Amino acid sequence: MKRQEKEYYLMHKDIPVCLMEISDEGIVSNVRKNADAFEHFPPGGQMNDMKFHEWWNDRAIPKTRHGAKTALERLGYSSTGNALVNNLALSLSDCYWIKPRSENLAWKDVSLFTNHFVDTFGEITINLGHTVDIRNETRFNCATTQGELQKKWCIDDTGKRFLVKGNYGGSYQQSLNELFASNLHSQQGFDNYTVYYLTKLKTEVDEDALGCFSYCFCNESVESISAWELLQTVKIRQNESLYYPLKDVCLGFGMPEEAFDSFMDYQIMTDFLLSNTDRHMNNISVLRDPDSLRLLGFAPIYDSGNSMFFNASFETLKHADIKSIKTHSFVEREVRLLRYVANRNLVDPDKSEMDFSIYEKDIPERRGRIPYLKKIYDKKLRLLTEFIGGQDIWKEKYHK
Repeated sequence: MKRQEKEYYLMHKDIPVCLMEISDEGIVSNVRKNADAFEHFPPGGQMNDMKFHEWWNDRAIPKTRHGAKTALERLGYSSTGNALVNNLALSLSDCYWIKPRSENLAWKDVSLFTNHFVDTFGEITINLGHTVDIRNETRFNCATTQGELQKKWCIDDTGKRFLVKGNYGGSYQQSLNELFASNLHSQQGFDNYTVYYLTKLKTEVDEDALGCFSYCFCNESVESISAWELLQTVKIRQNESLYYPLKDVCLGFGMPEEAFDSFMDYQIMTDFLLSNTDRHMNNISVLRDPDSLRLLGFAPIYDSGNSMFFNASFETLKHADIKSIKTHSFVEREVRLLRYVANRNLVDPDKSEMDFSIYEKDIPERRGRIPYLKKIYDKKLRLLTEFIGGQDIWKEKYHK
């Protein structure tokens, strides 16, 4: 059967940045860029067509998201690409969307920041078996939240958008980790972080569970661009750390060097304390004005749930080697990330003593982990204190 394709404009608010053909499965072809609006073309897709296709594919909900297959079947979608097209590729992270060439739509008609919507895909994946198909309540659903964890966007009584997240497995620790990280940043007096709150969810067996939620830091005047997307604008040498290329790109977009250094220094040191092993390039973002395209600075620190040995077995936790932790970030070894830190005084050890009672909210069989989590954290704090005092703790003598 011949693949059916339709023409769509890729829009940045009301600016058409290209005309392209998209199949029902979300496959893009025949991209024709609008040269007069090149600056509004997605940064991640500006270098060449391959980069643009990667940018487009990255907008779709990951196939690996827990519950994705069930949600697709219940909503009548054949693929996540099909869902992306059906929902006009709308997002609460930026102001890009697709406009069918044959339809007279404007940004004000579709924006998720101002129009009512129901995230039905998220409803089904996060509350498996406990929702009905409510697609008919709105034409435009949010279908571009990234990440494998169950998530859904909601709107509170005041109109503010917020994101609810679940957890892997039967534990609530990822959600509790987000609150733990929020508490650490608050104690430090650092203000550029995402505040997380606990919320109740339903499990597949109709039991109450804990998740977390946070308010959207984007709006009509602020959009987010991931570090991954920024890095698509430059060529990276094989096996090169992404830290300095990212710095070069941010400075090239107008970020002051001091702003880059201070944010990254603080984030690296607090991630070290939290044993956050998942600060990959989609978990770092910058903010910009979608109208002027002016860079506004780093997005608030977010997604710290994969920390505090959340997925380690009890035995692994008891015998954890805190100096050999592997991380998904600029370098593989967590402790070596500290080599990038220029200002070691941005984290105050005296404001880093933490209350671990938050973890008592986890399922009962996990509460025996709390003393070990505290023991590891205290060891990390002692090491960080030595680092702040001038010791290069990644050196060999600290590994004996």
